[in-house]
Amino acid sequence: MKYFISATPGPMPPAPEQFDAAFEWLEKKVDDGTFDCIFGFLEGGGFSVANVDSHRGALELMADYPLFGLVTWEVRPLLDFKEGTDTLRAKLVEAQAAMGGG
Repeated sequence: MKYFISATPGPMPPAPEQFDAAFEWLEKKVDDGTFDCIFGFLEGGGFSVANVDSHRGALELMADYPLFGLVTWEVRPLLDFKEGTDTLRAKLVEAQAAMGGG
């Protein structure tokens, strides 16, 4: 499964050594295929697209990050493009029929 995982710096900045450890950790995760990509934000922090097997796997990955307690997280499971569109379209047809439009 793929997850959007975003980290925004918290109120306290990390020590330089923590910063370095975080970047080493991120590079290893790209190298081993855990992350498809990593992008940074101009104001600090950034996001990745992670490959993990479950919600629990996403949590364990986040907890392993060297700056875990120093950032605010946003995590969202991702679908491949068009995955699930048949379900969504069927619900739109159903809703339109219920409103008398179909």
